[in-house]
Amino acid sequence: MQIEIEKLVYGGKGLGRFRGRTFFVPFAAPGDVVEIKETIRKSGYSEGEVIKILKKGKNRINPRCPYFGKCGGCDWQHIDYNSQVECKRNILEENLQKIGRIKKPNIDEVIPSPSPWHYRNRAQLKVKNGKVGFFAKGTHEIVDIDTCYILKEDIAGAIPKIKELVKKLATEPNEVHIYSSSKDEVILKFIYQGKFKKITFTIEEIREILGINVIGFGIYKIGESGYPERIKFFGKDFTYETVDKFKFRVSADSFFQVNRFQVENLIKKVSRGAMEYQYLLAADLYCGVGTLTIPVGRYVHRAFGIEASFSAISDALYNKDINGLRNISFYCRETEEGIEIVKENSPDLIVIDPPRSGLNQKIIREIASLPRLKRIIYVSCNPATLARDIALFYQHGIHMEKSKLIDMFPQTYHIETIAFLRKVK
Repeated sequence: MQIEIEKLVYGGKGLGRFRGRTFFVPFAAPGDVVEIKETIRKSGYSEGEVIKILKKGKNRINPRCPYFGKCGGCDWQHIDYNSQVECKRNILEENLQKIGRIKKPNIDEVIPSPSPWHYRNRAQLKVKNGKVGFFAKGTHEIVDIDTCYILKEDIAGAIPKIKELVKKLATEPNEVHIYSSSKDEVILKFIYQGKFKKITFTIEEIREILGINVIGFGIYKIGESGYPERIKFFGKDFTYETVDKFKFRVSADSFFQVNRFQVENLIKKVSRGAMEYQYLLAADLYCGVGTLTIPVGRYVHRAFGIEASFSAISDALYNKDINGLRNISFYCRETEEGIEIVKENSPDLIVIDPPRSGLNQKIIREIASLPRLKRIIYVSCNPATLARDIALFYQHGIHMEKSKLIDMFPQTYHIETIAFLRKVK
């Protein structure tokens, strides 16, 4: 069957119609006329696969990566970057309208990544039977790769050497996690699921094999929780990032924003939101290593952060000291427990950067009921759950004033948004 692709949707697929039926097609571009075959049929829509491109959309280009279409890491390398950003803006707007119920959402700024390539500072490489790479989309089949065009250059260039290294280990790991700081300091984590023999290599030997500046590596095993648990670490288990004059220690088990080119834009836009009004107390839920709490703390009387990760909170406490901020506190709590601390302190500004699943209704109710609340700065990597939560906040008299799209994830469908909400009653 033949369809024309009308637009891209969240999830990365192209949308087209055939005889009134909606089809979602991966690796299609707006304006493409394609011959497809139906692969999945649901009650309200179908999914399809491109058999042949009959006419190319004006923004279709040749993908840079030889693994594109097989590897699950990228979705849109076949679309020129300016068009990717415009598609993301349209997707955000549509989600805010349809799910968020905002007739004319104010997206007042769209910030493309300064570079759409080699922006990621970390990777979680899958390993099996000598293969090293990423899962094919929707499967657990490893696509064996020798480079990656969205990873930072030192990580991408080391992938063939990582293959050599895992073959030399007594037990092949299930995953190799790698983080490279802005100063090219590299931390490795070898993740095992079952029994394994100890790694006998020194840091110096691993550094020589990989040809990159490895400062530390750790041995981890998947625990009963389903998450990696540290067994042993060699060398330094932390590095430093300096962003917009703020210094952050980032430990091996902590999270830091993946786009090294855009993290400064994110920090500046959030902290300037805190500058606009004279807030007495800011609370940062899901605060991580204090990436947003600390810059916001410069512009409010007092601030505190809530975070479930002990590693991240340890970094956050250290980071507030090295940045000379005495008006910030941090608490290691799950959000559901941390909300009680929020209620006790009654902040007038809330900063939230939740996981892709967004907020649950109880958290939204608790935030909305804060007596001194004036504004919320909501950072989201999922426009659908962001829009859903904005609709729920609206029921409590909290409205979205404006939003900003910061493209943290070029070549993928993922969308980073900062939404600024105001309590009106």
